[in-house]
Formats: sequence, C-alpha cells, structure tokens
Amino acid sequence: MRKVTLVVLLVMLAAGLGNAAELWIDRVEVGGRLLVPLRGVLEAAGATVEYYAEVKGIEITLGSTVIVMFVNNTEAHINNQPYYLDVAPRVIRGSTHIPLRFAGEALGMAVDYQGNRVVLTGGGSGTIILNIMDNTPPPPPAQPTTSGEMLPQSNDRHLVNSDLNGYSNWQMTLARNEIYARRGRPFNNSHIRAYFQSTGWYRANSSFQESWLTKTESRNAKYIADLQKATFGSPATKP
Repeated sequence: MRKVTLVVLLVMLAAGLGNAAELWIDRVEVGGRLLVPLRGVLEAAGATVEYYAEVKGIEITLGSTVIVMFVNNTEAHINNQPYYLDVAPRVIRGSTHIPLRFAGEALGMAVDYQGNRVVLTGGGSGTIILNIMDNTPPPPPAQPTTSGEMLPQSNDRHLVNSDLNGYSNWQMTLARNEIYARRGRPFNNSHIRAYFQSTGWYRANSSFQESWLTKTESRNAKYIADLQKATFGSPATKP
C-alpha cells in the first residue's frame, strides 16, 4: 500500500468494531458532494489506486470493477461504460480528491452519511468509518480549466449546432482547439498559441498525445471541424 496522504490518519479500532477501519479526513464539499483524498480511503477498502499524472487520469480497481476518472472532467467510466458525475475530481491543496459516493457505490459499497461521519460497508473490506473534521478552511474553487473557456461543456457532453450559434470561423477554431488545450497540446500556429497562453489556465505539455482525449472530446473536436468546413469551407487559422 502506498503512503497515505497526511490528511488521512488510519488506525484500527481497539475494540467493538471487529475488522472495521477508522479514518479522519478534512471536510471537503463541492456542490453538496463530499470529496475524499484519492489515497487512503479506497485503499483501506482493498482497492488498487493508480494516478497517471501526464493525463491527470485516475484508475481504481477492486475485484472485477475498474473505475476511470480524470481531474476536472465529469465523464467517468465503470468497466468501460460512461457515467457522468455531478462534481468532477479535482486537486485541492495539492491533493487529488474524488467524489466519495460515486466511487464507493461503484465499488459495491453502501455509503451511509451520519452527520460528521460516513460509514462504508460491503465491497469485501468490512466496515470503514470516516470521521469528517470541520477545522479546515473551505476548499478553493475548481482549477481554472472551466473558468473563462469558450465551451466548457465540450468535455462533458456531445455538442450540437445550437452550442455554436453565432460563432465566427475563428471562434470555432479556438473552441475546437480548447479541447486539445485542456490536455496541454503545444500549438505550432502562433495565433492559436498566443490565445491560449493568454488564458491563464493553459499549460503546454511536450508529451501530449491525442489518445489522451476522451471519446466525447474527440467526437466534439471532429464535430466542430466538420461544421467549419460545411459553413466556411475550411477552418480559420488566424483572426
């Protein structure tokens, strides 16, 4: 088991709870959803947790169940089937956090909220008790990859024509490349590169691979390009 993050303290109960494990975590709620550190809670449940920094990808495995999520992306997959999250995983105070109820229930656990504690049962790990501590400041907002974007929904769902109504050819080019910019694609086109460098959230990644895009993102990039060709003849390469 990997080293548990400092905000999670794992001890075995001295008596009365059998093989129950008890953990203390800071309260982190976004949109009414409790988020927990990626490391610690699910590992205590017997799951294997992997984080792929180059794509900000999360893989959680327990038995025959595999959950895949990405930081700041509300599209998740359980055994290759897509699911959409109310709140996406995100980095808070340097630690990756994930929505507890979604992950717990996807792994076959019952998630019972009891005020300042949560009891997890099932999943083959016995009982896990999470004590929620309220003595920390509220979490910061989501990372700015959804702030100031032209089409923040383009990584969440399939786009339709109405999403692009009124867009110029150049605006469509930026909206299309925004999908790649979220994943850190370097841009050879100086106009496109200058735009994303001005956003404040774009970070170029020389290791970028197009395979990092989700199926939804790939579909939407092609959809916008096809719409540009049908409407303007070819995509714009400068303002």
